[in-house]
Amino acid sequence: MQHLFRSKPDGGRVFRSGLYSAAILAAATALTVLVNLVVQALPVQYTTFDLSAGGLYTLGDTSRAVAAGLDRDVVIYYLCETGQEDAIITGTLDQYAAAGSRLRWELKDPALYPTFAAQYGAGTAAAGSLIIDAGTGSAVLDAAGLYVYDYSDYYRTGGYTVRFDGEEQITSALYRLTSGPAARAYYTTNHGERTLSAALTDALERQNIEAVGLNLLTTPIPEDCDVLIVHCPASDFAGAEGAADEMGQLRDYLAGGGRLLLTTDAYYATPNLDALMAEWGLARVEGLVVEGDADHSLYGYSYYLLPDYSPDAAELVPGLDTTAPLILQMAQGIAVTPAEGVAAAPLLTTSAAAYSKPAGYGMATPDREDGDLDGPFDLAVWAENEGTGGQVIWIGCSNMDDEALYLSVPGNCDFLTGCAAALAGRSSGILIESKALEAEQMVIPAGAASALGLCFILILPAGLLAAGAAVVLRRRRR
Repeated sequence: MQHLFRSKPDGGRVFRSGLYSAAILAAATALTVLVNLVVQALPVQYTTFDLSAGGLYTLGDTSRAVAAGLDRDVVIYYLCETGQEDAIITGTLDQYAAAGSRLRWELKDPALYPTFAAQYGAGTAAAGSLIIDAGTGSAVLDAAGLYVYDYSDYYRTGGYTVRFDGEEQITSALYRLTSGPAARAYYTTNHGERTLSAALTDALERQNIEAVGLNLLTTPIPEDCDVLIVHCPASDFAGAEGAADEMGQLRDYLAGGGRLLLTTDAYYATPNLDALMAEWGLARVEGLVVEGDADHSLYGYSYYLLPDYSPDAAELVPGLDTTAPLILQMAQGIAVTPAEGVAAAPLLTTSAAAYSKPAGYGMATPDREDGDLDGPFDLAVWAENEGTGGQVIWIGCSNMDDEALYLSVPGNCDFLTGCAAALAGRSSGILIESKALEAEQMVIPAGAASALGLCFILILPAGLLAAGAAVVLRRRRR
């Protein structure tokens, strides 16, 4: 009896088809794994994209240059419990490791390595802190300092802002640990000088400049003085007739190639210092400067000046951000006259509409009057003795260094730090702003808000309803 059903001879084809599919699947899986391995081997800057408003996961040019220029192996240890890492910090550390071939980072879990931080003198360091080991030295960055909390608007808005300061902290520490011995900036203290603010001394430290007080009555200017800071003396420096020949010390220091950063106030008379500056072709302009151009002064305060940077400022003070706004309160102009063997140039200038009130602090009105001196004026001046290499930067304002002012005008601190760094032969490009964690809120004026509300709440819905009604009526008529 013949079989009614006979098997079709296609079993081999089915097997071959299944084998082919399995091979394709295996090849696709292997290719996927290979692509993943290749991508993981690529530097992080080529595999991640920073979409944050403040560029949280992108290093600035300065940080990349510092990391790439390291001349020794550097390890950054992140003290954090495994699984509790801060994505912003780890992302930043990845960027540093990608930017410099001699820099790497490791996670150190305090629970697994309880005594690790103690060998760096950081036994009490909080979780989230960083330890930077450069071989010949180390630095500990406390977790609390990696974020900056700004409560300046708390009473107005009821909130505060948080900014990430880790990049600035890490780059500054790398620069300090690898740029050689710290420079010394001595600031005089025995003439009623203003005390340098903590913000300014911290900024100098980040440039690897150590600020040390100096009483010229008891101690001569040290040989290791890279820059001498005289910050708004209330009394003059003594000459040879005094208990100590301070002017003699100052002249000898500058004659030997010394560097001086001087700030003065029109309220205080310092004829001996003025005579020394005259030898450099520099002199005070009588009175206080008032701006006649509203775009160069604070609204309502024409003697709160918003100066311009001179074209030579960026060259004379390398690394200076000449786009950062500055404010000089109650400033005095500085006149530059030719002096043999001295090259001088302005750093900050007023507008041509500025004028100087000879009465100074005794002015009856800031408005322009007969007898006022015509501008423009130089407010900060650089000078160099071409024979000795000595340099002077003179700023005709004593109020630039102000902690409260730095909150709204951080450029003031950057300018002072840049001047001191340039005189000390250091880079002032290590000044990095903290980064906002959130995008700034859009502020809409009340008038515009009312107009937009009327448009979106009434006009636009009414227009859509009218259009819909017109379409319905047209269709019914058909």
